[in-house]
Amino acid sequence: MRRAAGLALVLLLAALPAVAQPVLPPELGGGPARGRAVLGLMGFNMTPDFSTNALEVRQASDAANPRRNALLQLGQTGVAGTLGDRFPLFVEGYLGWARYDPLAVLTAGERRTPLVRWNNLAATAGLGYDLRLNDRFVLRPILHAGLGVAVSDAALLGWAIQERFGVEADVLRDRRAFVHGFGGSLSLAYSDWRPEGETDVELRYTRLRLETFGGTFAPVRGGVTAETIGLWGRHRWPTGWEALRRPLRWVMDGSASVYLGDQPAGLGFGWSVKLGAGIELDVGRQEIGVFGFNATRLRLVGRYFFADRGVTGTSIGIGISF
Repeated sequence: MRRAAGLALVLLLAALPAVAQPVLPPELGGGPARGRAVLGLMGFNMTPDFSTNALEVRQASDAANPRRNALLQLGQTGVAGTLGDRFPLFVEGYLGWARYDPLAVLTAGERRTPLVRWNNLAATAGLGYDLRLNDRFVLRPILHAGLGVAVSDAALLGWAIQERFGVEADVLRDRRAFVHGFGGSLSLAYSDWRPEGETDVELRYTRLRLETFGGTFAPVRGGVTAETIGLWGRHRWPTGWEALRRPLRWVMDGSASVYLGDQPAGLGFGWSVKLGAGIELDVGRQEIGVFGFNATRLRLVGRYFFADRGVTGTSIGIGISF
């Protein structure tokens, strides 16, 4: 009886995404559109972003109805830095994630049943070298490699049903994608640190080629090119106050990105801007750190996000300098 109940549930859920889909134009109603959305967002997750944060994206029309589910939830965290002056090897690593409905993102349309939502998890590593042009400018080429997995809620539920009822639920569990990516970045970084204020600016071009592999769900298989030109900047200056007997600083930062490759097909927008403000605490005396690296500063920054097609969002970011 228990096994029969599990089998009935599997069959019902397998049919649910098909009947829940809204009416879409022919070019958006099939598998290729879903594949572009999943892989396009994976490219966004794998592209390093200095202003790492968690972000909820909504349509501007949702402002009057905040209880509606976010059209797109994105996040990224990571570390980056130059290991030494004598041999200026630059290393970075980022972990990105996303939760979304592929076809709703593509059309900026209505939300559907949660079972058709997908979840991305991606890790990217970068290895570069600092070519110092003068005291303030650094040219930095970087090589990247990334690995990601995208899993639908139906696949996660199929796994739970199989574990709970002992019923083969491959019809649900195959809704997943495995992605690897390779590419590189070229950045021009500027820094000017003085007692009255500290300024950092970076202009960066990144190109990643992503391909699916392994047991990827057939409608999602393929490849995309993620290309991004980004400008990022941060300015810090003293507040005149202290905490933990160390100075507090005001922080303002901002970034602008233009997506040139296949990312707009998944993101639903071709450019984005983030503006943020917050506060930074000097924690150098606390000797907080891991693996021999001690934290020197802790930042808390709130950000506002906007993009074309009426997309807006908010985020909170926590940053640590070593």
